[in-house]
Amino acid sequence: MPRITIILIIGTFLAVTTAIGGTSAEAHSTSVKMKPLMHGTSTDDIERRISSEVTSDLLTKAIEKYLKSVWRQKIKTAQVTILEPADPVTIAGGSVDLQVLPSSAEDSPGRRMFRVTATSGKSRKTIQVVADVTAMIDAVVPNRFLKADELIDVGDIKTVQMRVHQVNHPFMTDERDVIGMSAARPLPPDVPLRQAFVRVPLVVKKGDRVLIEAQRGGLSIRTYGITKSSGQVGQTITVSNLDSGRELTAKVVGPSLVQVEF
Repeated sequence: MPRITIILIIGTFLAVTTAIGGTSAEAHSTSVKMKPLMHGTSTDDIERRISSEVTSDLLTKAIEKYLKSVWRQKIKTAQVTILEPADPVTIAGGSVDLQVLPSSAEDSPGRRMFRVTATSGKSRKTIQVVADVTAMIDAVVPNRFLKADELIDVGDIKTVQMRVHQVNHPFMTDERDVIGMSAARPLPPDVPLRQAFVRVPLVVKKGDRVLIEAQRGGLSIRTYGITKSSGQVGQTITVSNLDSGRELTAKVVGPSLVQVEF
C-alpha cells in the first residue's frame, strides 16, 4: 500500500475516534470527574452534606431567650430541659435561625409545649418541643429577726435565689423597694419578703407626745397632745389635747408634728 494511502487511513481513524469519544487523555479526565458517582455518591448524599442539625442545646437557648423577653423583670432566670424531640432535627441548608412562636397559653413554669420555627435559606420547618421550665428569682429576705415597725436598713437584708411556680409571684426582688421601709409584722430571718410584709415607716406612734399645729390665714395656734393611734406621713390620726383633754382629728406631717383644721 502506498505510503500516502496509509497516512490518509490513519488520519481518518483518528478523526473518527476524536468525534466519538475524544482523545485518550480526554476520556481519562471524564472518568475522574464521574468517579465519585461510581462509588455510590447520590443526590441524597450531597443534600446531607449541606444539612444542619437543630440540637437540644440550640432549642434550649432559643426558648430561654424567648422566656426572658416575655417574663422581663419578673423572673431572674429560666432553666429549660428539653424532653422532646429526643434526637436532633435535620433541616436542609447551612446556618439555622430559630424563633419561638408566641403561644396563647399562659407562659408559666412547669411542663410546657413550644412551637419553634427553624429557617435555613429557603428551607423552613416547625418543631414541636416539650420542655420542663424552671423559673428562678432573687428574693429579698431579712438576714436577722426584725421586730414589727422596725426600720429596715441595707445591712438587714440580702437576696437569695429561689424557685417560683408562677410568673406573677408575690415576692419582692429589688432591695431598693425594701430599704427605708419598716416591718409591718415580726419578720424571721431568711423568709422571702412580700409587699404586705413591709410598709412606709410610722413617724408617730400611739402614745407619742406631739406638737399640734392649727393654722388659718395668718393665725397659727400650737399646743401639745398625745396620739391615740400610730400614723405615717399624710395619714389622719386622733390626738388628745393635753390642755383641754379634747380629742382632735389631725394629719401627720412629720415626726412628732400633726396639723388640725379649724
